[in-house]
Amino acid sequence: MIKINKERLPDILIPSAFFLTAFLWKYINAGSRDICLDEPFTIFHAQESIKNILLLPTQDEPNPPLFMFILHFWIQLFGNGPFAVRVLPIFFNALTTVFLYFTGKKFFGIWSGIIASGLFLFSTYHFFFGGDTRAYSMLSCAAAASLYFFLSTLKNPDKKINTIALIISNLFLVYSHYFGLFIIFVQFLTSFLFLKEKKGIRNLWIAFGITGLLYIPMAGIILKQFIASSTKGTWLAPPAKTEFINQLKWFLNSENGFVWVIILIGIGIIVAIVTKVKPVKWKEIIVLFVWWIVPYSIMFFVSEKIPMFTNRYILFNTIGFYLFIGALINILYQKTKYLLPLISLGICAVSFNKMETQNFAVREIKKSTEYIHEKFTTESLIVIFPQWANLGFVYYFNPELFSHTDNYYSILRENGILSSWGLEDALSQIEPREHNRIIYYHNNAKTIDPSNSIYNYLDSLYIRVEEVQFEGGIIVDIFDKKETSSIKSTNQTND
Repeated sequence: MIKINKERLPDILIPSAFFLTAFLWKYINAGSRDICLDEPFTIFHAQESIKNILLLPTQDEPNPPLFMFILHFWIQLFGNGPFAVRVLPIFFNALTTVFLYFTGKKFFGIWSGIIASGLFLFSTYHFFFGGDTRAYSMLSCAAAASLYFFLSTLKNPDKKINTIALIISNLFLVYSHYFGLFIIFVQFLTSFLFLKEKKGIRNLWIAFGITGLLYIPMAGIILKQFIASSTKGTWLAPPAKTEFINQLKWFLNSENGFVWVIILIGIGIIVAIVTKVKPVKWKEIIVLFVWWIVPYSIMFFVSEKIPMFTNRYILFNTIGFYLFIGALINILYQKTKYLLPLISLGICAVSFNKMETQNFAVREIKKSTEYIHEKFTTESLIVIFPQWANLGFVYYFNPELFSHTDNYYSILRENGILSSWGLEDALSQIEPREHNRIIYYHNNAKTIDPSNSIYNYLDSLYIRVEEVQFEGGIIVDIFDKKETSSIKSTNQTND
């Protein structure tokens, strides 16, 4: 019979509960939002050969290839359906709660781990982007693992497994997303707080060195990406000045949650003074603070020139942010036997109460393709604008075509689906083809083409017989040739 150490039981039950809750909750909701934003791009290219995936960062994909590389094998095993492809990021998301719990519990106290894991579990951002088939959840997981093994390497430098795990975590960081380099920079920066820990520092710098050597293949690519972004800009606009605080409020789901945390920390400082709490583990607290404030601030201020400050890009900063809150609360209220658990659970409860699980970044792609299926005939052409919207459309409209990564665009044209970069491109594809109907599928077209040139062209030469708008800025216009519409009108009169 297996004997279980009762003292270690919480370290089994609590993280298991966090993991299972996070995984099952997000898996059940995996189909509540259409595959959208950049997900179709990731899924499509993950179907390609390993060689093409590894070469993609040198071409169109502005991210390292690790997530897509893993997804490639995942799709081969489980297919590319919405639930199948989202299980992988959901797994990384759920695993993050485990690292948060153990980091908080091991270095600051059990309530620190519970607060951090709870805030992560009930985060609106992590609920949605944690299930996105992109690298965001893997980046957050790597950031959490890296923090755990960074502190473990300092605390137990003789355990080589900590250093090895730190190297692996750091490689996942930098090969998940270029923003992972911010965390490596923070590790190097905060390592100087522990110069007296000679063994630990030696192991840390060994880990930095090995990570750097193994990242050399990406050096030229990241330099190219930086030059391109600094000269041509990015798809984002510079953030408003208020966004610095607003996004922190969103990290806690609401302004009320943010204000309550500030108030509780302020009261906690008074409680700590009254109860004579000694200022212990201040170096580790600084690590947690720097772990999020430095990357977060750099990304915000650099975005004046190279915009990068948007919710899913800054999401990895929540790892240090949640643990910083948890550690402060745990330390400040450590001598209040009943108040600490009450406040800890209260913070999580406020976050849960303000959590959004519906109507977040809704894109009704599936619904729009079902509508087009009803209107599509052998004499129809589907025109898609902007060009990048074709992947999400085809994913739902014709999954078989979506799987043809070779000669993809020529196969689409053979099936009457034309994706265009603009009016001239659309005309060059429409004019040579026989058709009586054009179905114009445009996804937030006016943000890219304020003059709405394709629509105006079609409206001038054809009869618009129907227009339907779908959530997420998707509009479908049905245009028939004028002579076709006249014939229909005559037939209806004769009838």
